[in-house]
Amino acid sequence: MRRTTRTVAVLLLLGYGALSWGYPWDQDMVDQPSPKPQKSPAPAGPGPGSVPIEGGETLPAPTTDAGMDQAKKAAAALINPIPASAESLARGASLFETNCRVCHGSQGRGDGPVGRKFVTKSPVDLHEDYTQQQADGELFFTLTRGRALMPFYRDALSATERWDVINYVKHEFGNP
Repeated sequence: MRRTTRTVAVLLLLGYGALSWGYPWDQDMVDQPSPKPQKSPAPAGPGPGSVPIEGGETLPAPTTDAGMDQAKKAAAALINPIPASAESLARGASLFETNCRVCHGSQGRGDGPVGRKFVTKSPVDLHEDYTQQQADGELFFTLTRGRALMPFYRDALSATERWDVINYVKHEFGNP
């Protein structure tokens, strides 16, 4: 019995020594490179669809209602560079469905699921003369800078995409 206990003790000590000494593959996790989340191995350019933090549209938005009105009137001089082709209207319809429908509704009446929740003012009915008689540049300003309860879309939509939405709104909801 004593010999068995001694043998077990010796084997346990040898086993513990072998385990603590380790095998070569035990160090793989320790020896691997460990990059920090804030650092990248090589400087990489911006990825597709990324939002620039420098450059682009850097004009500061006016901070007063009067300033916003003046800036919107000045934006009327902007000319829509995207012709209202079938392709532009199709892109505009898709972008409207994704970004605008929740407030303005599928028919543009301002009765979308989010728009119905507004307490103080419902979203603009896109069929009304207020929208349809605005110059394309004024609508571009509103999409870019936002107004009242409408958020700005300069970071969500490129300039070309905003012009496509304007083409769609004018064509789809315009009064013939």
